[in-house]
Amino acid sequence: MRVAFAVRPFPANYKPSCDATLSAAPTSNYPLRTASSIPITHTQQRQSTIIYVNGLPYIVIRLIGEGLHSRVYAAYDPRTNQSVAIKVVQNIDPIDSHDHSKMFFKEIRYLTKLQARNPYVIRVYNHEYDSKAQTGKIVMETGHDFRFMLPLQALPKEKKMTIAQAKFYWSQMVDAVAILHRNGIVHSDIKPENFILTPGGQLRIIDLGLSFRMPKTETSVLRPFAGTPEYMPPEVCQIQNGHYSRQGRASDIWALGVLLFEMVFGYRPFEHVQDNFDKMSHIAQLAETPVIPPTNNSHLRDILQQCLQINLERRPTAQQILQHSFFNFETNL
Repeated sequence: MRVAFAVRPFPANYKPSCDATLSAAPTSNYPLRTASSIPITHTQQRQSTIIYVNGLPYIVIRLIGEGLHSRVYAAYDPRTNQSVAIKVVQNIDPIDSHDHSKMFFKEIRYLTKLQARNPYVIRVYNHEYDSKAQTGKIVMETGHDFRFMLPLQALPKEKKMTIAQAKFYWSQMVDAVAILHRNGIVHSDIKPENFILTPGGQLRIIDLGLSFRMPKTETSVLRPFAGTPEYMPPEVCQIQNGHYSRQGRASDIWALGVLLFEMVFGYRPFEHVQDNFDKMSHIAQLAETPVIPPTNNSHLRDILQQCLQINLERRPTAQQILQHSFFNFETNL
């Protein structure tokens, strides 16, 4: 069966087609490698591009990412002496049904709602929609892409992330997702690129453009296919009616399991399948839990097997994961 993909507003690693949405990995969605404070001289200020958001000036340092409708800049706030990230989305119409317009307003709505409820959600400092220019802007905190915290399979063991380190970061990721779920929101694109570490060392979850609300009484809902193939569970890879699939809180749990697997072992479960279509077909046809590499930590093995259950109803909730013995077992391995 052929599956049609369309590009998310940012990043644009795939040419646009139609219907469904395929998020690219491992490209970053935000400017994540800027310093916490970048001094700017008066000469540089005169030569720099300035972006105004609600009348406040932000000095552009450089363009970091560009997509079909979006550009993301590393910038400097002269009022607070802070680095910021500015996402600029073009061709936005509040009455338009195009995905990038809906995603911009939805992301603003979710981010502002969750600021006081979830300490792990990226902080938004300013945002505006310019109806005349049909442009949306989001000013947010910046940090380091968690992708670059992950080990590579080629590295010697002593240079890889220890289980203790993985536990430290993964517990925060699970907690972040648990709070989203308690607020009725499914992230729908959990992956390393959608977490950052701020200059102060705080972990943040980012990019709520694919997120959606789901009643707590439902285990999954049928939605247009979206996400990143490397982190998709079987139910999302099983495309129905051309471009729909089952998605829900359990889909986030599977992705968290893949993320922990990657943190500890240095690669993803289905990395050997290169083509995205082949990868999705492989995952969709899984008959049993992916093979867990040999490990002496039975708690690690158990939590991975639980998160990577083929049957979505057998996966634990994020809150149940936080109560698992994996987090109570002391190890530095």
